[in-house]
Amino acid sequence: MPGKFFMIDTTRWDMKKRLSSPLVRLVCVIVVLALADCRAAAQAPMEKLRVAYTVIAPTQLNVWTAKDMGYYTKHGLDVELLLLVGAPLAVAALVGGETPIVITSNLAGAGAVLIAGAVNRFPYVLFVTDQIKRLEDLRGKHFGVSRIGSADHAAAITVFDKMGIKENEVTYVQAGNIPARLAAMQGNALQATLLQAPETLKAKELGLRALLDFTKLDVEWQQNGVAVTRDYIKKKPDTVRRFMRAYVDAIHYNLTNPRGAQKILQKYLAIKDEKPVEEAYNEIVLKLTRRVPYPTEPGIQLFLDQLKVKNPKAGQVKPSEFTDISFLKELEASGYIDKLYK
Repeated sequence: MPGKFFMIDTTRWDMKKRLSSPLVRLVCVIVVLALADCRAAAQAPMEKLRVAYTVIAPTQLNVWTAKDMGYYTKHGLDVELLLLVGAPLAVAALVGGETPIVITSNLAGAGAVLIAGAVNRFPYVLFVTDQIKRLEDLRGKHFGVSRIGSADHAAAITVFDKMGIKENEVTYVQAGNIPARLAAMQGNALQATLLQAPETLKAKELGLRALLDFTKLDVEWQQNGVAVTRDYIKKKPDTVRRFMRAYVDAIHYNLTNPRGAQKILQKYLAIKDEKPVEEAYNEIVLKLTRRVPYPTEPGIQLFLDQLKVKNPKAGQVKPSEFTDISFLKELEASGYIDKLYK
């Protein structure tokens, strides 16, 4: 029987039904392809799922850990992980009506809602050349981003705006991957960029200076999380419930078993050296992962406030319209999460 798609993804919030055009850029997380209908746990074998994640980054550790530590299996899900690079494929699947579960909100008008948000802060550190002594020096300089409209681009615009530096005062350059950006900074074609651990170690080795750690800022932002279409919640709430149990199990493991979590990171990041893996764990996983991963309404409101400038309709919706925290509330009320940490 043809498989149905599940998506867990933080990509552009199209909000087509409400706001009429592609709008907000986040970070891609996961796409889940369900290959079989779920049966009652008491009746049937485990539900088979192919889980495709769209980026290799420390923020994906919860998904990898749930697989490697057997938490999906524990909750009746037979998951195969698959790397599906880039958001366009995931978005196309949702727009085509094939993706009932997604990490974002009302993506492409599909009626998706965030049910979890494990990382609600920017995972970046601002690195600069010697020309930049303070943030104000960024005015008129060339700032390298992976691509225009990407998560690092959005992060830079958001934070700098809060600090009085407007978007048009900085020249944002689509500079590609990390090696390309670092090389451009060494040649002074770029004067600044955002990096996240373990990339930060390489930048320091090259003599670049960390000017501002975004992870320490009091700015909420939906960096990643889990989203589900409202229709799918109605049709298969038990599947969503079991996935969320596996997800919070993985969070608990990652926060309480540093060595084990770092081994899983090392495997999926394909890094042999333990030092950058430890850096990634300490600076992103341990620092930013929420024990109870509620999505951030202030972070969603920040998106909407930015959108209002170009699309007034964004001011007519509320963050709560893009979330469904009932599954997390249920887990908390049952004592499930507290028991994990006792």
